[in-house]
Amino acid sequence: MRIVGCILVAFAASLVSACQAGLLQDMSRALGDPAVIAPAATSFVKENIIDVSWPQDPNADLCILQRALDNATPSFSTVYSGTDTNYEDTNCTDQGRYLYRLTKTRGTKSFGPSDAVMGVSSAVSLDSLEPNDNESQATPLTSTLAANLYYYSSVVQQNGAPMVTQDVDWYSVSVPSHRKANIVVTQDGLQGGSTNTWMYFYLKGTNPIQIVNNSPIVVTNYSDSATMTFLFKIYPIPSSFAANGGGSLITYTVSLNSIVSY
Repeated sequence: MRIVGCILVAFAASLVSACQAGLLQDMSRALGDPAVIAPAATSFVKENIIDVSWPQDPNADLCILQRALDNATPSFSTVYSGTDTNYEDTNCTDQGRYLYRLTKTRGTKSFGPSDAVMGVSSAVSLDSLEPNDNESQATPLTSTLAANLYYYSSVVQQNGAPMVTQDVDWYSVSVPSHRKANIVVTQDGLQGGSTNTWMYFYLKGTNPIQIVNNSPIVVTNYSDSATMTFLFKIYPIPSSFAANGGGSLITYTVSLNSIVSY
């Protein structure tokens, strides 16, 4: 009887301990509701695939991801429900624009849906120079480089404005003192010379200019002694790529045509 009594006492103690642990866990979860935040949609990394992700939320039991085509009357349907923090959308078509929003549940209560985000699928993925979307990632220009550029705008407006997915390409060029670099940008599919491209050229510290296809853009080093490195970016002209929703992807080359005395 003494042994049985000890076993019962031990069992009761473990049961109380487990209940206390569960109660403490429930109390910690009760401190906050799931956060209603929009997911992130990553495009152009894989052909015709959009990767959608969101932060882990310990206060959520389930995350429900919904998708809709970007049109005037989007109709959302659930594409994922579970506890993961990402979803790879492989059911996409070339040049398709898709909207994603996230709802979370806790018990029987729902939180959301979040604001929508736009993802774009394409049969063409990012060029080999990526990532070069900011100054710190600028690609050195020493010869001729091939790249692509895209701009997409949603039909659906969010907070009074369309959603935009676009690329920006930063480059650097080193020019010796008393020399000038002739940089040539050529958009594929356009005739050379006197034809405006769909791109702006911005040399840091100057005003942007529209690029003329296959025509030199001059970057001059007026220094008496030092070689200087200049940063510039090439980025889309929105009205050329998309109007009232839509968009496209183009390919181009950027060349260091020559460095000569000025």
